[in-house]
Order: sequence, then C-alpha cells, then structure tokens
Amino acid sequence: MALDRDRVVDAAWHILQSYGLGDLSMRRLAKELGVQPGALYWHVANKQELLAVLAQRMVAPLETPSVRPARNTDDDAAALLLIARFRSAVLAVRDGADVVSVAHALDPLGMQPVPLLVTALTGRGRSPEDAETVALTLTRFTLGSVTAQQTRESMDLPTATMDAEFEAGVRAILA
Repeated sequence: MALDRDRVVDAAWHILQSYGLGDLSMRRLAKELGVQPGALYWHVANKQELLAVLAQRMVAPLETPSVRPARNTDDDAAALLLIARFRSAVLAVRDGADVVSVAHALDPLGMQPVPLLVTALTGRGRSPEDAETVALTLTRFTLGSVTAQQTRESMDLPTATMDAEFEAGVRAILA
C-alpha cells in the first residue's frame, strides 16, 4: 500500500490514542508504517504540522452545523455551549490538550473553536476586537483546564469537581 498523507495521519492518530503524545515520535510513526523516517516528510513538513493536523481532526466535529448553537441563543449561552463542546472533544483524546495547544500556538485565530466563537460573539453584539479577545481567553482557559484534568486522570486523582469549576471559570470570563 502506497504511503500518503492520510495513512501517515491515521497511523499517528492510532499511536496518540493508544500510547499518548510521549510515544508519538516521527521515528515511531515511521516504524509503525514500515518506512524510513525521511519518507514521512514528503507528507508532513515536521512534527508540529502533524500535531496541527491531529488537532484539526480532534476538533473537526465543532464545524458540523448540528453542533453549533442556534441563532437565537444569547452570546453567553452560545459561547458556553461551543466551549463545552470543544472541551469534550479535547478531553476525549489522550493528551488532547497538549496536541491542540501546539496547533493553537501555531495559528491562534484559525484553530477552532476561536473562529466559531468570534462569529458567535460578534453576531450577538460584541465588537470584533472584544469577541476575539474573549474567544482566545476562553480557548486558552479551556486548554489549561483540560491539561489539569488529563494530568489528574493520569495520576488517578479525583476530578469530580472539575466540570463545575470549568463552567464557573467560563462564566467569569464571559462576565
């Protein structure tokens, strides 16, 4: 079977889900695919690009129209719904916050959920500058919250209060 970008990304996704980000090296990925590491660079420029593609895969469901808030939802409720769905998508993937953080650092305004949040917040009365600031702040808060939760889970520490703490933090940012 010929090596292509989809096979590279699928294999990387499998390693990430099965073993975590710490085991996702280009060398390991090449071994999994039965190729030399240099062959991967025909399909992804570097590991950062690979992580960005994995992050986009992780948050792709946010771009589905059925996942977006209804147009008549007020801005705080719409933002809360979008950011909660983003959090769920990232939490569902082992080391998801670390992967999305790399992609977010590379393209903070282009990586979901920021564009969706900016659109939702701007369409509901906030200035574009304010909407962008709120969207970036919510996204970065969420990534920090997910990192903390995934770290606690990996150490078998309790996470029972983290959902409520997260929602309180989001509401504080929106206020």
